[in-house]
Amino acid sequence: MQDTMRLYRTLFGTRAYVRSLCEGAAFLSASSIAIFAAVTYATVHASNHVTDFVLSRVGPYNVRFLFIYGTFTAFVITAGLLAWRPNRLPFALKATALFLVVRAVFVALTHMAPSPIDPQQPAPFFNSIFYGGDLFFSGHTGLPFLAALAFWHIPPWRTFYLALTVFFGSVVLLGHYHYSIDVVAALFITHGVFQMSRWLFGRDYALFRSSENHAVPRPRRGVRKRVEKWVEEHSPKRPTLIPVDGTARASE
Repeated sequence: MQDTMRLYRTLFGTRAYVRSLCEGAAFLSASSIAIFAAVTYATVHASNHVTDFVLSRVGPYNVRFLFIYGTFTAFVITAGLLAWRPNRLPFALKATALFLVVRAVFVALTHMAPSPIDPQQPAPFFNSIFYGGDLFFSGHTGLPFLAALAFWHIPPWRTFYLALTVFFGSVVLLGHYHYSIDVVAALFITHGVFQMSRWLFGRDYALFRSSENHAVPRPRRGVRKRVEKWVEEHSPKRPTLIPVDGTARASE
């Protein structure tokens, strides 16, 4: 806890960090408005539902509890991870915002009605958040996968978010909340979003990983010396150049 508080004092005393954090918050706010507008537009203009290879053979099952409260649980865990190491916040905000912007574009281009699901309706508040015409691509599958890619350098969290990706991918298919193409495409699109985020927000990504850099084991000094010696012995020999005066001598 002392390390975390010291990190907070150091980072929030740095103007560049505060500026980057504000940029991330503003970008996330704008992207949230964009995805809300896209979902509203797609829901109003949704056409009929279509058949699906997986959904025609599975469900629908009532998995609303897992779908809704699993989302809140994953959000709380992720928020705790980011709050524990504030150096992760700028990149996390910007990468999530870019994810939402890309998803808003796809949602606005695709106006397909969802597959028929269990007729039991949740509370109006949950219904307005989780159920709409935002089908392609699956945010419940993409966001955990984005977190897995971001935390790839930490094996326990990488495994956790990969398992969460599989969990939510299965839930949305069992409940018929997404078509199978929404789930599969989310993995490829999210990987592209992550690579774009690393390119666009390179400094923030380096800061994201900075708190774990000290945990990377370095080779012992003796091992480094042996490696350097081996490289020197096996490197191609450079030719010896003999100076000449250009008139009489070539070499002796």
